[in-house]
Amino acid sequence: MPVPRMCLQRGPVTDSAATTETPSPRILRRRERTRQAILAAATDCFNRKSVATVSVEEITAAVDISRGTFYKLFPHKEEVFLQIARPMLELYSAELARIECTAPREVFDRILDVYIRVWREMPDAFSLASKESRNVFYLLEDLHRPAMQHMRRLFAFIERHGILRVERADYAVGLLARSAVVVLRTLDHDPEWESLFRDSMSGFLLKDQSGRR
Repeated sequence: MPVPRMCLQRGPVTDSAATTETPSPRILRRRERTRQAILAAATDCFNRKSVATVSVEEITAAVDISRGTFYKLFPHKEEVFLQIARPMLELYSAELARIECTAPREVFDRILDVYIRVWREMPDAFSLASKESRNVFYLLEDLHRPAMQHMRRLFAFIERHGILRVERADYAVGLLARSAVVVLRTLDHDPEWESLFRDSMSGFLLKDQSGRR
């Protein structure tokens, strides 16, 4: 059954005529600090619960701002999610697009490189996007679709060389998408988390590699 799409919870409509003056640099800096604080607080709230169940009041309470201040910066809480997840997904998609189909094991390693880089740079956004992928990712369809196309292209290449445990590229893509962030989150505090992640995902998705150094 398809997951129903969320209704965007919009804030009050403001009079644009009242905001025609160009804000001073000081005001712009203050707005940006507030925006960043909202993004940080919302990321924490969304990761603990979900985008659907977190209210605007919870976010504003965490930042200690009014609803009016929130709605001056974001039209609805889903926009907050978009601004958290979009930079992460842009990086993820761009890095996948750069991978060329060379040797199959090298391609698989390069895919894991992408996961490691995104996790290293944006762990909270990556974790949130993975958790919310079935609920609000339609809002990021312009980035999510090409990212999945790149992933299917790469795994189709690997599949042709017969080294996937599950034999089929679409199964491997689904398993990686559902397990990678869970494994990263589990191993995150280990100083050897990168090599442990590689070993875990290779053992999970690839056939026996005992002959590989």
